[in-house]
Amino acid sequence: MKCLDTTFLIDIVEHPKEARGLAEALEGRGEVLATTVFNVWEALLGAHAIRDRDHGKKLLDLYAKVLARLVLLPMSLEDASKAAEIGGSLRRRGRDVGADSLTAAIAIRAGCDGIVTRNEAHFNEIAALTGMKVVPY
Repeated sequence: MKCLDTTFLIDIVEHPKEARGLAEALEGRGEVLATTVFNVWEALLGAHAIRDRDHGKKLLDLYAKVLARLVLLPMSLEDASKAAEIGGSLRRRGRDVGADSLTAAIAIRAGCDGIVTRNEAHFNEIAALTGMKVVPY
C-alpha cells in the first residue's frame, strides 16, 4: 500500500496530467492507494480558502471523486505520539520536517510501504530515520 502525500492529492486534482501517469502505473502494479485524514484536511483547506467560490466548489467536487477511490487512513493517539517522536528526533538534528512526520507516522502504523510525494527533502529525512520508502515524482 502506498500513502499519497498532500502534494500528490493537490497535483492529481489541479494538475492531473502530471500525476495521472504515476497513479495509473501504481494501480496497474496492483498497489493499493491510500492517504491520511490529515492529508485530506490539508488539501481541502486549500480548496476552501479559494476566494472564487465557484472554483473552490469545483475543486471540492474533484477531491471528492479522488478520495472515493482511496483508502482513508485515520489518525490515532499512537500516530500523534510516533509523529512527535520522529519530528522531535529530526528537529534535535536541525532537520525540521513539520507536520510531514504525522503523515509518515500514520502511514507506518497502517503498514504502507512507501509515501508518494513531491516533497523529497522532508520525506528523505524521515526515511533515513524510519526506513519508510519515498516514491518521488
